[in-house]
Amino acid sequence: MTDTSSKAHLSALREFRSMDADGDGSVGRDDFLRAPRRLLEELGIPEDAGKGRALMDANERQWGFLLSIADKDEDGTLTVDEYTAARISPSFRAPQHQGEGDVSGTLFDVLDADGDGSIDRDEFVRAADFLGMTAEEAGEYFARLDADDSGRVDGKEFLKAVKRFYTS
Repeated sequence: MTDTSSKAHLSALREFRSMDADGDGSVGRDDFLRAPRRLLEELGIPEDAGKGRALMDANERQWGFLLSIADKDEDGTLTVDEYTAARISPSFRAPQHQGEGDVSGTLFDVLDADGDGSIDRDEFVRAADFLGMTAEEAGEYFARLDADDSGRVDGKEFLKAVKRFYTS
């Protein structure tokens, strides 16, 4: 396993463990949707509001895509092996996979509370759990994203960064 694929595998494994709250070794739809629901709740955005619905719908599509490429036994859940295989698979990492960018784009819209087209460090750190990072990791990652030290990251930079985070 190359260093990059090893890091991707470890990242996917960490995501899985975070989602598998009951520790039963599988992740179902409700497990997968727990993180976006928690984020919306923390931000005070109703799930049925425009931004909330968009984020949930994007995550539903992502879940469907993951099942389509990884749920070998078609039981509607993913084991750790199925999930990690899916997350590091060429199908998932392809530049134009089904729903590619949907979750990231809707996440950016949710985090951009003032609608100014950018997010600051605090807004980014609020999504740490959703992104599978600790708050400290999210803060450090944001510092790398904010190359010009403006304290803000625009939508294009954010989408690029999230993609890089999940595909490296």
